[in-house]
Amino acid sequence: MTAEQSPESVVRARWCAVLGVEEALPEDGFFELGGHSLLAIELLQQVEADLEVEIPADVLFLDGTLAALLDAARTATAQKATAQ
Repeated sequence: MTAEQSPESVVRARWCAVLGVEEALPEDGFFELGGHSLLAIELLQQVEADLEVEIPADVLFLDGTLAALLDAARTATAQKATAQ
């Protein structure tokens, strides 16, 4: 992740790419937009690789909104920064 790539921009870009949508709103639901379990894992793996963090899969499977994934990415990134 570069300085220009905030966790929010990474998550939004990956979300849109995986789901094939142009815009993403925080209240958007992953599964309501056509996502399925394999795409959810793909999205999580891409975000984790880009941000070099771990995000629990239940973020998508239990809540499923972009807002929840954004929050989880921010939290994981902050925890990574404080651990260094």
